[in-house]
Amino acid sequence: MKNEISTNVPEENKKTDEPVKATTDPEVKVTAPLEKKQKNNKARTRRPLLLLAFCLSAIVKTYAQDPALPPTNLGLANVYDGVAGKPGFIYQGYAQYFQAHQLNDGFGRNTHSDLKVNSLLQMNQLIYLSPVRLMGGNIGFTVIVPFVQISASNLSSQAPTVNPGVLADIVQGTAVQWSDKKLFGKPFSHRVEFDINVPVGSYDNRYNINPSPHLWAYGIYHAFTLMLSDQISVSSRNQFNYNSHFIGQKSKAGTYYNGNYSIDYSILKSLKIEAAAYYLTQFNQDSYDGNSHYYHDKYGVDNTKERVFGYGPGLAYFARNGVLLEAKVFFETAAKNRFEGTRPTLRLAIPLSK
Repeated sequence: MKNEISTNVPEENKKTDEPVKATTDPEVKVTAPLEKKQKNNKARTRRPLLLLAFCLSAIVKTYAQDPALPPTNLGLANVYDGVAGKPGFIYQGYAQYFQAHQLNDGFGRNTHSDLKVNSLLQMNQLIYLSPVRLMGGNIGFTVIVPFVQISASNLSSQAPTVNPGVLADIVQGTAVQWSDKKLFGKPFSHRVEFDINVPVGSYDNRYNINPSPHLWAYGIYHAFTLMLSDQISVSSRNQFNYNSHFIGQKSKAGTYYNGNYSIDYSILKSLKIEAAAYYLTQFNQDSYDGNSHYYHDKYGVDNTKERVFGYGPGLAYFARNGVLLEAKVFFETAAKNRFEGTRPTLRLAIPLSK
């Protein structure tokens, strides 16, 4: 199978409504122009679509012109994810680097492509947990502003062009936080949040890769932390996502699930070791103009769904002033229709209100 990205959009494609190929990594979108179906069906070129997202999940579609999933949270927060502290303002900063090792097809096989797209994410999150109560919990609000730098290379052909802009899409969330509850007699804190991805990031269709995926996306998640003992806690975040059409196009990525998981153990009063993981799986096929069979019928793509699993060790340090520093490294496996690589991650949480 041939994998390539074209860096110049032919004039005849600029005004068509055909789907545009894109890629998403931790914060970016790669958009490759369409390629007309060749009359000789024996020679069919399939281009990867790369959408690098604010959650730094480099993904590339290895078949035809089907769209890639937009950004999502892959391992950004694990330890104590369900805990929010007292009402007031909280700042969280994230740094995540994604290094692509291989590009997998829809069957999870290494395509041995020379294409590599790496990214460095720096994300800023401001959280306000209000004293206003709803359903026994506190109403909260958050705004996330991500910045990402992307690099692309291809030893066998021309590398895709990258937008020099670094601003990715802003995310706004509204939540209800329940703190200091009990589950099975154990301390339990949890949160439900609805997020909206607002497409205001850097985007220019002259580039193959853009910091913004150029679409509206919506997610709802439940995060919790269960204290099993004074030394052991378990945390998880489970999120379901829905995507709009790519702006100005009829192509649409499928709905999907992503989750973060961790179990930690206190080796010192202020220091925890953790085993962390994340998982992403797409539920339904990508579609074009409402037709979920489009990519199969036109390009012979049997499966456009994405999947990846990441796992790795981590450390979490809790300072006396309430500051949390979490450091992890994830190793990806079982990827389908996307890049597989490593993902070192840092998280810093600072309470701004006393």
